[in-house]
Amino acid sequence: MAVGTLSAVWILDVLQQNHPDGVLRRALLDQFATILLSPRSKRGAKGRIARRIYTKLAYLQKRGQVSQEEGVVRPVLPGRLAKPEVMPLLGPVLRRKQFQVLLVEDRNELGPKSPELQAARWEFLASAVEEGWTVAQAGSAIGLTAAKAAAVVEMTPPNRERRPLGAKS
Repeated sequence: MAVGTLSAVWILDVLQQNHPDGVLRRALLDQFATILLSPRSKRGAKGRIARRIYTKLAYLQKRGQVSQEEGVVRPVLPGRLAKPEVMPLLGPVLRRKQFQVLLVEDRNELGPKSPELQAARWEFLASAVEEGWTVAQAGSAIGLTAAKAAAVVEMTPPNRERRPLGAKS
């Protein structure tokens, strides 16, 4: 990454200048990847950038500068800052599950009803509620409204088969 350091200020500036009406999180990731990665970048570099972008977007969302819903990131207009909700801290397990949800959502071609996406969302929401989060807080951490998060929690738990590492589905 010889071009520059990926910062929350830079991400917010790109959102405000280039995408004032919002942009898909995947498109934003691709935009930064074209700037920051070269053909000689090491394997997994785009995944590392994705993790950093997701972290910076969560930080901006906590500060009320962006809103995320269903994979769309929108900058909050200056002068109309959203009231930031006090969110519990993400532990390492929840942070990993949040990353998995966002990654599945960005890679998903079947839409929001995809079984894999629903299972990942359910796992994150169930784990967050077990740790004392409210359903609304957990939903906002992965870009869902309180009503959609409640609907995901109420569905039956997904039966996920355990596959050996390296096995393809």
